[in-house]
Amino acid sequence: MSSSSQGRRRIDYHQRGVIRTSSIMEMEAFIPEELVVEILSRIPVKCLLKFRCVCKSWNSLISDSYFIKKHLHHFTHHNRIILSATTAEFHLNSCYLNSLISSTSSTTISEHLNYPVKNKYRHDGIVGSCDGLVCFAIKGDCVLLWNPSIRVSKKSPPLGNNWRPGCFTSFGLGYDHVKQDYKVVAVFCDPNHFFSESKVKVYSMATNSWRKIQDFPHGVTPYQNSGKFVTGTLNWASNFTLGSTSSWIIVSLDLQKESYREILPPDYEKEETSSTPTLGVLNECLCMSYDHKRTHFVVWLMKDYGVTESWIKLVTVPYLPNPEDFSYSGPYYVSEKGEVLLMFEFDLVLFDPSDRSFKYPRIQNGKGWFDAEVYVETLVSPMKH
Repeated sequence: MSSSSQGRRRIDYHQRGVIRTSSIMEMEAFIPEELVVEILSRIPVKCLLKFRCVCKSWNSLISDSYFIKKHLHHFTHHNRIILSATTAEFHLNSCYLNSLISSTSSTTISEHLNYPVKNKYRHDGIVGSCDGLVCFAIKGDCVLLWNPSIRVSKKSPPLGNNWRPGCFTSFGLGYDHVKQDYKVVAVFCDPNHFFSESKVKVYSMATNSWRKIQDFPHGVTPYQNSGKFVTGTLNWASNFTLGSTSSWIIVSLDLQKESYREILPPDYEKEETSSTPTLGVLNECLCMSYDHKRTHFVVWLMKDYGVTESWIKLVTVPYLPNPEDFSYSGPYYVSEKGEVLLMFEFDLVLFDPSDRSFKYPRIQNGKGWFDAEVYVETLVSPMKH
């Protein structure tokens, strides 16, 4: 057989796009294993899921924890956005952020996601995402950790709190780099007991159990938004009451030490805001946003976490004529060009501060969104750790 025909046989494919097993065995005979690992770790998740069927060695490699971490390192910025529809039934769609931002003149292809919990008329809230895992709060009593890219999920045990009208639970998802464990923190707030501390429990994905930790700081109650994960910490915008005065602060929980500290917000126009500031994450940095006199939406970014002087005013987004008094939500993403992705009147909006223009991305088979979260495509599974 000629060398050219041998080369053709080595790259021969089935009609379904799966490499022939015989060709793989030949390839592995003369390509170092380290190079195979390096190549496969740069291939998107959907392809890798198919490649698991190629041969036993690839299936074992793609399921290996070292390979999963290596793949995660290469795909940290391979972002998708998951969107919760405003329909009566609970529907979730997902699409690539790059496609959404670059194709504003056309319709972006989206994928309908099959949510693992079967209760189509209950809208579970999105808590956050971390390394491809998306966390949902289920009736304030438990959470679902789900990787939509590999379609694997795990539901936590119930919290078992003494719930009554007026109570709420604020969740947050993050990663403990020391114990190498994904954790969900639940802050249980009971406004009926004004002087009682908010009780806090931590869920470990590794042990699949809740554990009580130190209460939230005395006199401080988180707002009903979820905690935001930045640099090994979860951060809540919280109400702080001292005597007859009330203000807000940022409470940070170190996931490894399980200790609290206060993060100072930027020096902004507090007396001129018409909304409570909300926290978010942009480019792995903590951000804060609020309405300014109902004329502008302002976003600040903390470039160096924990350093008060590193707060910068990132963008000011003007409000267009708004007869129904809607507010912006987000921001969810900032492109390399500085365009900011927000939500307004249940639709996504892209604001370009360079020319102060607005674009309205369109998504296939979807219009009207209630909630959104950016996540990355990874192989991280909630079922094994």
